[in-house]
Parts: sequence; C-alpha cells; structure tokens
Amino acid sequence: MAIPPEPIQELLPQATLIVEAQVSEVISTDAFPPQPKAKPGATSVPGKTPKQVVKLKITRVIKGNASGEITVTKPEGHYMLSVGNKGPFLLKDDQPNPVIIGRYGPDTYTVQSIEHTLKQLAK
Repeated sequence: MAIPPEPIQELLPQATLIVEAQVSEVISTDAFPPQPKAKPGATSVPGKTPKQVVKLKITRVIKGNASGEITVTKPEGHYMLSVGNKGPFLLKDDQPNPVIIGRYGPDTYTVQSIEHTLKQLAK
C-alpha cells in the first residue's frame, strides 16, 4: 500500500522557497539504492529512487526570493525527475543546494492548495 503524501500544513512551514518551475536539466543521478526483496506472493515491492541534482527554470515564485534558474537536490525517494517535469516545488535551504521536500514531487499539491494553506497558516 502506498504511503500518502505528508500533510501540506506540515510541509509549508519547512519550505523556505516555493516556486512554480520546470526541470530544464538533470545534472546528475546517483546509483539506485538497494531495493527490498519481494516476499513470496507479493504483487509489488516498494523501492526508492536515487538522489538527483536538477536545474529548475522558475516561472513564478510563491514564497521566498529566486529568479531564473536554480540548481536543487531531489533526495532519494519515491519518484524520479526528468526534463519537462513541472509544477510547484517546495524547497528547503540546504548546502550545496536547496532540497526538494515532500514525498512525491511537484505534482502532489496544486498551486491553489499551496496558496490557500499559506494564507491559513499566516492567520
């Protein structure tokens, strides 16, 4: 059974930058982490995808300050990014690059739900 995404109310306070953007380049992709072994009779085996470093072309800033293109890190997780993926990216300051937060990538939360929740959290 898939794990649901984190509640948006928990993620937004962690995000120092929220942008609508498109992946313009995949700079690097680590090797795939070891995958769990399937138990007899299993119909699927949850696994993780590797860490990636990607370049995002920003189309709009929802929270924080940024412009143009930024290099970010997608940690090991449940999805891969490729050139052309777009949507809202929730980012947390880190070194050497901001890190994408959230379990399932830029199509998990709509821009409208992000903006609505930011307004609710500001009250």
